[in-house]
Amino acid sequence: MNESTVSIIIAVIAAIGSGGLGAAIFHYLEHRKKTEAEAISILSDVYEQRLSALTDRATALECKVESLEHTIDTLRHEVEERDDMVNLLQKENEALKAEIAKLKTENKCKDYKILALQKQVKELTARIDAMNGEGDGQSD
Repeated sequence: MNESTVSIIIAVIAAIGSGGLGAAIFHYLEHRKKTEAEAISILSDVYEQRLSALTDRATALECKVESLEHTIDTLRHEVEERDDMVNLLQKENEALKAEIAKLKTENKCKDYKILALQKQVKELTARIDAMNGEGDGQSD
């Protein structure tokens, strides 16, 4: 490069550096760093707020889950008790059905005996009547 080219370049650099354009570029670069830091700070604050809100929500949901698990355990226990009661009542029902069947059988047997005894009473009454009638006829 020749000397005049170097002089022109130096003059241009000096003009840019000493004039308003150099100050504007310097101010832009400094301001950009400040704006970037502010943006990071804002994003960090928003992130912390969201993280706090999510933590609170997670805590509330954990409490709700614990409450629901307790309710489920209570209901399961009640269902088990009712199942036990149903089983007990079914066994008792079967025993009562067997007893009813036995009593019906006994009742039938007694009905047959009653019928047989009624028939026997009729026959004996007829014999007594016949004997009384014969005895009355012989005495006269």
